[in-house]
Amino acid sequence: MIRTKLLAVSFVLLVLSFFLGCSKKDNARKVDLNKTEELTYNVIEPPEIKIGLIPEQNIRNMALRYEPLAGYLGKKLNMRVALIYLDNYGEVCDKFMYKQLDAAFFGSFAYALTHAKSGVEPIARPDYSGISTYRGLIIVRKDSNIKDVTDMKNKRLALVHRATYAGYLYPLYYFKQHKVLDLESFFSKVMFAGSHDKAIIAVLNGEADIAVSKDLVYERMVKENPDLENKLIVLSASGPVPSNAFCVRKDLEPGLKKKLKNILLNLQNDQKAGSVLASLGATRFIETGDKDYSNLYETIKALDIDLDTYPYYERPDMGFKKD
Repeated sequence: MIRTKLLAVSFVLLVLSFFLGCSKKDNARKVDLNKTEELTYNVIEPPEIKIGLIPEQNIRNMALRYEPLAGYLGKKLNMRVALIYLDNYGEVCDKFMYKQLDAAFFGSFAYALTHAKSGVEPIARPDYSGISTYRGLIIVRKDSNIKDVTDMKNKRLALVHRATYAGYLYPLYYFKQHKVLDLESFFSKVMFAGSHDKAIIAVLNGEADIAVSKDLVYERMVKENPDLENKLIVLSASGPVPSNAFCVRKDLEPGLKKKLKNILLNLQNDQKAGSVLASLGATRFIETGDKDYSNLYETIKALDIDLDTYPYYERPDMGFKKD
Protein backbone atom coordinates (compact mmCIF):
# COMPACT_ATOMS: atom_id res chain seq x y z
CA MET A 1 0.00 0.00 0.00
CA ILE A 2 2.76 2.37 0.99
CA ARG A 3 4.70 1.37 -2.12
CA THR A 4 1.69 2.20 -4.31
CA LYS A 5 1.41 5.65 -2.76
CA LEU A 6 5.11 6.30 -3.33
CA LEU A 7 4.77 5.37 -6.99
CA ALA A 8 1.79 7.70 -7.38
CA VAL A 9 3.65 10.60 -5.78
CA SER A 10 6.67 9.95 -8.01
CA PHE A 11 4.47 9.97 -11.12
CA VAL A 12 2.89 13.30 -10.13
CA LEU A 13 6.32 14.86 -9.54
CA LEU A 14 7.53 13.57 -12.91
CA VAL A 15 4.55 15.09 -14.74
CA LEU A 16 5.00 18.42 -12.96
CA SER A 17 8.68 18.58 -13.83
CA PHE A 18 7.86 17.88 -17.50
CA PHE A 19 5.37 20.75 -17.72
CA LEU A 20 7.63 23.10 -15.81
CA GLY A 21 10.48 22.27 -18.21
CA CYS A 22 8.24 22.93 -21.22
CA SER A 23 7.19 26.25 -19.73
CA LYS A 24 10.80 27.34 -19.36
CA LYS A 25 11.56 26.34 -22.95
CA ASP A 26 8.50 28.21 -24.22
CA ASN A 27 9.69 31.33 -22.45
CA ALA A 28 13.08 30.97 -24.10
CA ARG A 29 11.64 31.13 -27.65
CA LYS A 30 8.04 31.75 -28.57
CA VAL A 31 7.07 30.71 -32.06
CA ASP A 32 4.41 32.57 -34.03
CA LEU A 33 2.76 29.91 -36.20
CA ASN A 34 1.19 32.61 -38.38
CA LYS A 35 4.61 33.66 -39.65
CA THR A 36 6.78 31.82 -42.14
CA GLU A 37 10.53 31.97 -42.14
CA GLU A 38 12.45 32.08 -45.43
CA LEU A 39 15.30 29.60 -45.53
CA THR A 40 18.39 30.88 -47.32
CA TYR A 41 21.13 28.73 -48.79
CA ASN A 42 24.57 29.77 -49.93
CA VAL A 43 24.73 28.15 -53.37
CA ILE A 44 28.33 27.76 -54.49
CA GLU A 45 28.56 28.11 -58.26
CA PRO A 46 31.33 26.13 -59.96
CA PRO A 47 34.10 28.23 -61.52
CA GLU A 48 33.46 29.28 -65.12
CA ILE A 49 35.62 30.09 -68.12
CA LYS A 50 34.14 32.15 -70.97
CA ILE A 51 35.36 31.43 -74.50
CA GLY A 52 34.46 33.81 -77.33
CA LEU A 53 33.73 32.75 -80.90
CA ILE A 54 33.93 35.23 -83.77
CA PRO A 55 31.22 34.94 -86.49
CA GLU A 56 33.23 33.00 -89.06
CA GLN A 57 30.07 31.08 -90.03
CA ASN A 58 26.44 31.03 -88.93
CA ILE A 59 25.78 30.22 -85.26
CA ARG A 60 24.37 26.73 -85.95
CA ASN A 61 27.53 25.63 -87.74
CA MET A 62 29.71 27.26 -85.09
CA ALA A 63 27.87 25.39 -82.34
CA LEU A 64 28.29 22.04 -84.11
CA ARG A 65 32.02 22.70 -84.41
CA TYR A 66 32.86 24.05 -80.95
CA GLU A 67 30.36 22.67 -78.41
CA PRO A 68 32.04 19.23 -78.23
CA LEU A 69 35.31 20.98 -77.35
CA ALA A 70 33.59 23.07 -74.69
CA GLY A 71 32.13 19.93 -73.09
CA TYR A 72 35.50 18.19 -73.15
CA LEU A 73 37.33 21.16 -71.62
CA GLY A 74 34.69 21.43 -68.91
CA LYS A 75 35.24 17.83 -67.82
CA LYS A 76 39.03 18.10 -67.95
CA LEU A 77 39.13 21.36 -65.99
CA ASN A 78 36.18 20.55 -63.72
CA MET A 79 34.77 23.95 -64.66
CA ARG A 80 31.80 25.34 -66.50
CA VAL A 81 32.80 26.34 -70.01
CA ALA A 82 30.54 28.94 -71.63
CA LEU A 83 30.78 29.61 -75.37
CA ILE A 84 30.04 33.26 -76.14
CA TYR A 85 28.88 33.78 -79.73
CA LEU A 86 29.93 37.27 -80.75
CA ASP A 87 27.96 39.45 -83.16
CA ASN A 88 30.96 40.77 -85.07
CA TYR A 89 34.74 40.57 -85.27
CA GLY A 90 35.34 43.88 -83.53
CA GLU A 91 33.36 42.83 -80.46
CA VAL A 92 36.02 40.33 -79.38
CA CYS A 93 38.50 43.16 -78.89
CA ASP A 94 36.17 45.09 -76.59
CA LYS A 95 35.26 41.95 -74.62
CA PHE A 96 38.90 41.45 -73.69
CA MET A 97 39.53 45.12 -72.99
CA TYR A 98 36.67 45.03 -70.45
CA LYS A 99 37.64 41.55 -69.14
CA GLN A 100 34.38 39.94 -70.21
CA LEU A 101 36.11 36.96 -71.85
CA ASP A 102 38.81 34.59 -70.60
CA ALA A 103 39.75 33.12 -73.98
CA ALA A 104 38.68 33.09 -77.63
CA PHE A 105 39.38 31.61 -81.03
CA PHE A 106 40.83 34.43 -83.10
CA GLY A 107 41.20 35.28 -86.74
CA SER A 108 44.71 36.63 -87.28
CA PHE A 109 43.93 40.36 -87.63
CA ALA A 110 41.42 40.29 -84.77
CA TYR A 111 44.22 38.76 -82.70
CA ALA A 112 46.72 41.45 -83.69
CA LEU A 113 44.26 44.20 -82.76
CA THR A 114 43.35 42.64 -79.42
CA HIS A 115 46.98 41.82 -78.65
CA ALA A 116 47.88 45.48 -79.18
CA LYS A 117 44.98 46.76 -77.05
CA SER A 118 44.79 44.22 -74.21
CA GLY A 119 47.76 41.88 -74.51
CA VAL A 120 45.99 38.57 -75.26
CA GLU A 121 48.34 35.60 -75.64
CA PRO A 122 48.08 32.87 -78.31
CA ILE A 123 48.75 29.37 -76.94
CA ALA A 124 47.61 26.89 -79.61
CA ARG A 125 45.83 26.53 -82.93
CA PRO A 126 44.15 23.64 -84.78
CA ASP A 127 46.08 21.71 -87.40
CA TYR A 128 43.90 20.50 -90.27
CA SER A 129 45.83 17.47 -91.57
CA GLY A 130 49.05 19.43 -91.84
CA ILE A 131 47.45 22.83 -92.48
CA SER A 132 47.40 25.30 -89.59
CA THR A 133 47.31 28.54 -91.56
CA TYR A 134 44.86 30.18 -93.93
CA ARG A 135 44.92 32.57 -96.87
CA GLY A 136 42.66 35.38 -97.98
CA LEU A 137 40.93 34.85 -101.33
CA ILE A 138 39.47 37.13 -104.01
CA ILE A 139 36.48 35.27 -105.50
CA VAL A 140 34.13 35.94 -108.46
CA ARG A 141 31.55 33.97 -110.38
CA LYS A 142 32.90 32.03 -113.37
CA ASP A 143 30.25 33.57 -115.61
CA SER A 144 31.06 37.15 -114.51
CA ASN A 145 33.80 37.75 -117.13
CA ILE A 146 35.90 39.32 -114.36
CA LYS A 147 39.51 38.23 -114.89
CA ASP A 148 41.54 40.99 -113.20
CA VAL A 149 41.26 44.26 -111.28
CA THR A 150 40.56 46.26 -114.44
CA ASP A 151 37.35 44.26 -114.93
CA MET A 152 36.24 45.08 -111.39
CA LYS A 153 35.78 48.79 -112.04
CA ASN A 154 32.26 49.93 -111.01
CA LYS A 155 31.38 46.45 -109.75
CA ARG A 156 30.08 45.50 -106.28
CA LEU A 157 32.51 44.27 -103.61
CA ALA A 158 31.56 42.15 -100.59
CA LEU A 159 34.02 42.43 -97.72
CA VAL A 160 33.62 40.69 -94.34
CA HIS A 161 34.61 43.02 -91.47
CA ARG A 162 37.23 45.65 -90.65
CA ALA A 163 38.81 43.37 -88.03
CA THR A 164 39.61 40.46 -90.38
CA TYR A 165 42.73 39.69 -92.36
CA ALA A 166 41.19 37.64 -95.17
CA GLY A 167 37.96 39.62 -95.19
CA TYR A 168 39.40 43.14 -95.19
CA LEU A 169 43.11 43.64 -94.62
CA TYR A 170 44.33 41.43 -97.46
CA PRO A 171 41.89 42.97 -100.00
CA LEU A 172 43.18 46.44 -99.04
CA TYR A 173 46.73 45.24 -99.63
CA TYR A 174 45.78 43.48 -102.90
CA PHE A 175 44.01 46.51 -104.35
CA LYS A 176 46.77 48.86 -103.19
CA GLN A 177 49.25 46.73 -105.15
CA HIS A 178 47.01 47.26 -108.19
CA LYS A 179 46.89 51.05 -107.66
CA VAL A 180 43.36 51.07 -106.23
CA LEU A 181 43.60 53.23 -103.11
CA ASP A 182 39.96 54.27 -102.63
CA LEU A 183 37.58 51.31 -102.71
CA GLU A 184 34.41 53.40 -102.52
CA SER A 185 35.25 55.44 -105.60
CA PHE A 186 36.52 52.44 -107.60
CA PHE A 187 33.58 50.10 -106.90
CA SER A 188 29.93 50.97 -107.42
CA LYS A 189 29.09 49.44 -104.04
CA VAL A 190 31.12 48.27 -101.05
CA MET A 191 29.41 46.15 -98.42
CA PHE A 192 30.30 44.27 -95.27
CA ALA A 193 28.74 40.79 -95.18
CA GLY A 194 29.65 40.07 -91.54
CA SER A 195 31.04 36.57 -92.11
CA HIS A 196 33.13 34.79 -94.75
CA ASP A 197 30.37 32.46 -95.87
CA LYS A 198 27.92 35.34 -96.25
CA ALA A 199 30.36 37.20 -98.50
CA ILE A 200 30.53 34.17 -100.81
CA ILE A 201 26.75 33.75 -100.72
CA ALA A 202 26.37 37.42 -101.69
CA VAL A 203 28.22 36.67 -104.94
CA LEU A 204 26.25 33.48 -105.54
CA ASN A 205 22.95 35.34 -105.02
CA GLY A 206 23.90 38.23 -107.30
CA GLU A 207 24.13 40.80 -104.47
CA ALA A 208 27.84 41.31 -105.16
CA ASP A 209 30.26 40.72 -108.02
CA ILE A 210 33.45 40.16 -106.02
CA ALA A 211 33.81 38.48 -102.61
CA VAL A 212 36.73 38.14 -100.24
CA SER A 213 36.94 35.15 -97.92
CA LYS A 214 39.14 32.86 -95.85
CA ASP A 215 40.23 29.86 -97.92
CA LEU A 216 39.28 27.38 -95.17
CA VAL A 217 35.69 28.60 -95.20
CA TYR A 218 35.56 28.52 -99.00
CA GLU A 219 36.96 24.97 -99.09
CA ARG A 220 34.51 23.84 -96.39
CA MET A 221 31.60 25.24 -98.40
CA VAL A 222 32.83 23.52 -101.57
CA LYS A 223 33.16 20.25 -99.68
CA GLU A 224 29.57 20.54 -98.46
CA ASN A 225 28.34 21.61 -101.92
CA PRO A 226 30.77 20.48 -104.69
CA ASP A 227 28.74 22.31 -107.34
CA LEU A 228 30.09 25.62 -106.01
CA GLU A 229 33.46 24.87 -107.58
CA ASN A 230 31.80 25.05 -110.99
CA LYS A 231 30.23 28.41 -110.21
CA LEU A 232 33.13 30.29 -108.60
CA ILE A 233 36.73 31.09 -109.44
CA VAL A 234 39.57 32.27 -107.18
CA LEU A 235 41.49 35.17 -108.74
CA SER A 236 44.09 35.69 -106.01
CA ALA A 237 45.32 34.33 -102.66
CA SER A 238 47.32 35.96 -99.86
CA GLY A 239 50.30 34.69 -97.92
CA PRO A 240 49.56 32.29 -95.03
CA VAL A 241 48.71 33.45 -91.50
CA PRO A 242 47.82 31.38 -88.37
CA SER A 243 44.30 29.98 -88.41
CA ASN A 244 41.84 30.30 -85.51
CA ALA A 245 44.42 30.51 -82.74
CA PHE A 246 43.16 29.93 -79.22
CA CYS A 247 44.19 32.94 -77.14
CA VAL A 248 43.80 33.76 -73.44
CA ARG A 249 43.77 37.05 -71.57
CA LYS A 250 47.19 38.01 -70.26
CA ASP A 251 46.13 38.00 -66.58
CA LEU A 252 44.47 34.58 -66.66
CA GLU A 253 45.59 32.50 -63.67
CA PRO A 254 48.91 30.88 -64.74
CA GLY A 255 47.90 27.40 -63.58
CA LEU A 256 44.69 27.50 -65.62
CA LYS A 257 46.55 28.85 -68.64
CA LYS A 258 49.02 25.96 -68.44
CA LYS A 259 46.21 23.39 -68.08
CA LEU A 260 44.38 24.76 -71.13
CA LYS A 261 47.53 24.65 -73.22
CA ASN A 262 48.39 21.09 -72.16
CA ILE A 263 44.86 19.85 -72.84
CA LEU A 264 44.77 21.34 -76.33
CA LEU A 265 48.26 20.16 -77.29
CA ASN A 266 47.46 16.60 -76.19
CA LEU A 267 43.98 16.15 -77.66
CA GLN A 268 45.25 13.69 -80.27
CA ASN A 269 46.59 11.43 -77.49
CA ASP A 270 43.19 10.98 -75.84
CA GLN A 271 40.78 8.53 -77.48
CA LYS A 272 37.86 10.34 -75.85
CA ALA A 273 38.83 13.51 -77.75
CA GLY A 274 38.45 11.90 -81.19
CA SER A 275 34.95 13.31 -81.68
CA VAL A 276 36.13 16.73 -80.48
CA LEU A 277 38.83 16.94 -83.14
CA ALA A 278 36.45 15.51 -85.76
CA SER A 279 33.87 18.21 -85.09
CA LEU A 280 36.58 20.84 -85.61
CA GLY A 281 37.83 19.09 -88.73
CA ALA A 282 41.28 19.02 -87.12
CA THR A 283 43.84 16.31 -86.39
CA ARG A 284 45.59 18.07 -83.51
CA PHE A 285 46.50 21.45 -81.98
CA ILE A 286 49.98 22.94 -82.31
CA GLU A 287 51.79 25.50 -80.15
CA THR A 288 51.37 29.10 -81.31
CA GLY A 289 53.07 32.38 -80.44
CA ASP A 290 53.12 35.99 -81.58
CA LYS A 291 56.13 35.28 -83.82
CA ASP A 292 53.92 33.13 -86.07
CA TYR A 293 52.13 36.27 -87.32
CA SER A 294 55.07 37.70 -89.31
CA ASN A 295 53.16 37.78 -92.65
CA LEU A 296 50.31 39.60 -90.96
CA TYR A 297 52.56 42.20 -89.38
CA GLU A 298 54.29 42.81 -92.72
CA THR A 299 50.89 43.50 -94.34
CA ILE A 300 49.93 45.83 -91.48
CA LYS A 301 53.19 47.70 -91.93
CA ALA A 302 52.74 47.94 -95.72
CA LEU A 303 49.31 49.52 -95.19
CA ASP A 304 50.69 51.89 -92.55
CA ILE A 305 48.11 50.75 -89.98
CA ASP A 306 48.40 51.82 -86.34
CA LEU A 307 46.87 48.97 -84.31
CA ASP A 308 46.44 51.19 -81.23
CA THR A 309 44.11 53.61 -83.04
CA TYR A 310 42.66 51.34 -85.75
CA PRO A 311 38.82 51.71 -86.13
CA TYR A 312 37.94 48.02 -85.90
CA TYR A 313 34.16 48.56 -86.11
CA GLU A 314 32.75 48.90 -89.62
CA ARG A 315 31.20 52.21 -90.58
CA PRO A 316 27.41 52.21 -90.19
CA ASP A 317 26.87 53.42 -93.76
CA MET A 318 28.81 50.51 -95.29
CA GLY A 319 26.40 47.62 -94.85
CA PHE A 320 24.10 46.00 -97.37
CA LYS A 321 22.10 48.89 -98.76
CA LYS A 322 18.45 48.51 -99.52
CA ASP A 323 17.37 49.55 -103.00
